[in-house]
Parts: sequence; C-alpha cells; structure tokens
Amino acid sequence: MCAKRVAKENKWGDRSRFYNVKGKEYPSVTTILGCIGKPALIAWAAKVEREMIIEESANLYETLIDTPRMSKIGWITTLTSRLGKTKASQKELAKASEIGSQAHAWIEWQIKSQLLHEQGPCPVIDAPAMLAVSAWERWKDSVNFKPLLCEQPVWSETHEYAGTMDLLAEVNGRPTLLDWKTGKAIYQESFLQNAAYRHALLEMGVYGKADGMIVRLPKVETDPEFQVQPVTEPEPDLFKCFLSVLDLWKWLNKKEELVAVT
Repeated sequence: MCAKRVAKENKWGDRSRFYNVKGKEYPSVTTILGCIGKPALIAWAAKVEREMIIEESANLYETLIDTPRMSKIGWITTLTSRLGKTKASQKELAKASEIGSQAHAWIEWQIKSQLLHEQGPCPVIDAPAMLAVSAWERWKDSVNFKPLLCEQPVWSETHEYAGTMDLLAEVNGRPTLLDWKTGKAIYQESFLQNAAYRHALLEMGVYGKADGMIVRLPKVETDPEFQVQPVTEPEPDLFKCFLSVLDLWKWLNKKEELVAVT
C-alpha cells in the first residue's frame, strides 16, 4: 500500500500535510486535528517569549555596560536584531520536535529489525531522545509485546483522510494500535487520532478490530517514566467527534490556496 506524502503551505507559511491516494489528496489526521484550539499553548508561547526578551535584554546590557549610553531607538534596533525573526516558542517547539523525531526513528528502527524489514543504519540520537527510548524499552519489556505493522500508511476513501500510524502490535495478547507521544502530557486529541487510524485500518481491510493505546515517553530527567493510557471510550463515539473536526477543517480551509513545498 502506497500513499505519497505532500507538504503544502498557505500564504502565511503555515504547513499542512496531505497524502496522495489513488490520485486524490487527503489531509493527514494530524493536520486535521491541528485546527483544535490550544489555549494552554498560547499562554506558554507568551511566557517563553517574555523570558527570551528579558534574557536577551540583560545580555545586551552586560555587553554595553562599559560603552557610551545608547539612544532609545538604538537600543530597540539592536535588541530587535539580537532577538531575530524566529519566535522563542518556535525554537522550543523545534527542539521538542527533534527529540520526538529521534525517539520515533530509533523505535521504528528497532521494530522493523524485529519484523525483519529493510531499515537502514541505526539512527544516532541525543541524550534527551535516549531517555524516551529507554522508557519505551521498559514499557515493551513490561508487556507481552509482538509487533505486527510499523509506520503503516492508512486512509479512508469514504471520509477522505489519511495518516501514518506508529504501530500495530499484540500487547498482552490483544491487537492494539499504539501511538507514541513525547509531550508533557497525553492530550485529548490523541484519542481522536487513534480512533481515526483504527477506523481507516478496518475500512481498508488490513486488519480487524484493534484496541487503542497511547504511550507517552519522557524526554527530561525529572519525568523518567512512561505513561500508558488505554483508549477506553468507544471508537464510534471518538470517530464521530473526529468527523466533526474534519468538517470544521474543511470549512476553515475551503478558500485557502495551498502551495506544495519540498
């Protein structure tokens, strides 16, 4: 089964991911769920931006302490230049994304090795990602773990969406669709993502019914253990909610002009 991934941008530079399935472009599940508001993220972004400005302002003060007094406009211009165009929240999110990507790549490599799939050289990962990987190893060893499908593209031709699930495996003897997360918590949209993947997997006839499970992996030493959350809410209820979000995404984007990017 093949579905080519395509990234697109709107006029503001916001990226969305699509899958080309049989000549049609379907939005990814994560792109669809991205339209759900995240008020806590806004507060966090304001906090880290404020912290960066204070820190950079203090650094500039120390740099200029033995020089002639700078004018107000000179100070603002210099500070603005030192801050750069990239927001502090974007920098932090990029670092967090890199950690998550490294952990995912290593776990994928290990699972594909177990499945005897072609996987290339072992990924090189940094210390924060190794914390996540070590937690995954502890979780894996705590259950009767048997991988079935790894990084499998799935889609729904009925509802026109697509995505790539992390893993389908037997966990303590039960087929389970697993999603790895490396954030600070397991957020509600994770359950909608899991339900969307399970529905697509069933619609495609790749596998029968499966349980859902979210496994959150740590990336800081103060949070050393994994967190496991079985998806207990009925899949039809979760999927109905996902379809509502899909309708919202379509409504928000029906007039957007998206351009493919490399």
